Amino acid sequence: MKGSPLLPLFIIFFLFTFTAPCTALYDFEGLAFRPAAMGEVDGRLVTAGTFGLVNPPMECTITLDRAPVWARMYCGVWGGTERYTGWVRFTVNGRPMEQITLYGQDDRTEGIYCSGHGVYWIARDATSLLSPGQNTISVSTSKGESGSRIDGRVYAVMVVAAVEDTTGIATRYIIMEGNENLHGEGWSGTNPTRKDRVEVPISGMPTGSVKKADLSVFLAATNRGQPDYVLFNGADMGVVPAKGTYLPGAKDIGNEQSFDAAGGEGIESRYVDMESFDVTGHLRAENLLVFERGRDLDGDGNITTTGATPEGEDYVHPCLVILAAEREGQASSPALSVEPFEINNAYAGERAEVKTVVWNTGRALKVPVTVSLLVDGTRVGSTEVTLSPAGRADVSLPWDAAGGTHLVSVEATAPGATPGKAEKSMKAGTPVDLVVSVGPPERQDGPGSSSVTTTPFPIAALAGGSAIGLWLCSRRSGLLPLIVTVAAVSSLLVIPLVHASPAAGTSFTAYSLPVEIRNTGGSDAPAFPVTVILDGEKVTRISVPGVPAGGFVRQDIAVYTTPGRHTVSVIADEEGTVAEKNRTNNRADATYDFP
Repeated sequence: MKGSPLLPLFIIFFLFTFTAPCTALYDFEGLAFRPAAMGEVDGRLVTAGTFGLVNPPMECTITLDRAPVWARMYCGVWGGTERYTGWVRFTVNGRPMEQITLYGQDDRTEGIYCSGHGVYWIARDATSLLSPGQNTISVSTSKGESGSRIDGRVYAVMVVAAVEDTTGIATRYIIMEGNENLHGEGWSGTNPTRKDRVEVPISGMPTGSVKKADLSVFLAATNRGQPDYVLFNGADMGVVPAKGTYLPGAKDIGNEQSFDAAGGEGIESRYVDMESFDVTGHLRAENLLVFERGRDLDGDGNITTTGATPEGEDYVHPCLVILAAEREGQASSPALSVEPFEINNAYAGERAEVKTVVWNTGRALKVPVTVSLLVDGTRVGSTEVTLSPAGRADVSLPWDAAGGTHLVSVEATAPGATPGKAEKSMKAGTPVDLVVSVGPPERQDGPGSSSVTTTPFPIAALAGGSAIGLWLCSRRSGLLPLIVTVAAVSSLLVIPLVHASPAAGTSFTAYSLPVEIRNTGGSDAPAFPVTVILDGEKVTRISVPGVPAGGFVRQDIAVYTTPGRHTVSVIADEEGTVAEKNRTNNRADATYDFP
């Protein structure tokens, strides 16, 4: 068990490709980080946790001087495989919370982040559950219950709370949740993928008044002796571990020893790591946080995970990022921001829906926020929302779309708060019509030589319905980051603590699969997923941020398989979230000889 105040780090800008409520869909390749809470408090951020995989129940204790302004509780659970289901339950100060069902690969539950072969990260609001004094949070699961096949061991239980005090210190914070699955080849399904790196851009950071900046991360499924890395603005965080044998230049943030990555002994924490880093000297206006599962230190083109001196992790799951900035003085006034929004069913003569999220990055706002929809400068609707203690509110606004190209804006205003605004240009006409085609694959440099985490076309990672993109100031630039994540649904069963067993002696090759998606309709298409099926197995899923009316996107999608004859299917908007005039051309099927 560990309790400590966190030294903070300030973020005003975060990135989203498209708006989605705080829900999660299972994705083998991982669920991208997104903000769960942000704001500023006259006080500090406080955390406590118990770390290290054990049989349930597991508990942690946190002592607070006052009731929190905002609080969130977390636990990690090992499922054993994504095919198994079970349940988990929080108990706070002796009061059992509602039982939460874990659905594995079918999970759609808010606050449940499941990726890989059944690694769960589970989040619940705890603002109203904690009180001044000692608070105890316990977690139990269905492990051992008759009929339950889920492994059910608990990786960690922890709490993060923003608490006011009278020290004269103001803390601005942002909490980001996700469940990225960094892994090497052979740890997925029949057609393996590889994911070596995750980037989290952080823009617009203030630096002049920050006295202390701190970055904290939680990693699940870590393994001692297999190097992995956390970088902030290109600087490797942490020190070389005191124990173990490593190649020159290697670090091992996830070494099953929490709170030791920045120096010191730390505490034993089986298969998980919670680490904190002082990043005051690295803080800039534009920042980049990076997680890496390993590096090719010997230059042979591979990241080895076996032998006396491995170069990387077989797999590791970053799940939580805590960033905050501490300065002297009072918390700043409320400041509103509007995430980039999506417009659904925006066809001439139809009722469209504009969906977004409003955030407050300053002191908690006590009054409702007015959110207005403007089209070509004219107000066409508004609604009032109350921000949650996490500083956010989901917003949906109707619009009776007229034909033509329009400038659509969403504005958020409140007394005493800096207003926020997001806008985009879009065309409304006849319904969208997506047409998919696929070409023959091209072999890349060789087996195991190519990563599937990046792409030359601006298609951002699909993370179970949401991903990293543009937010706040970035929303006006029209840029999109080049981040792609593939999704594979594995059919392999696994033993506890092992994600999957690579097929012995199998040589997989990286291929590039050319895909084109045209929009022959008269309206701009909103964001939608694209699914790639290889020999009947779903191996890749990416998100297209939209296609303009009459336009197209082309993408070389990376897949791993063996040379020989394979069937390929590519499906745009498989679940039918985009209203179209014709869905029969959303799928392309082909059979190719992979060279």
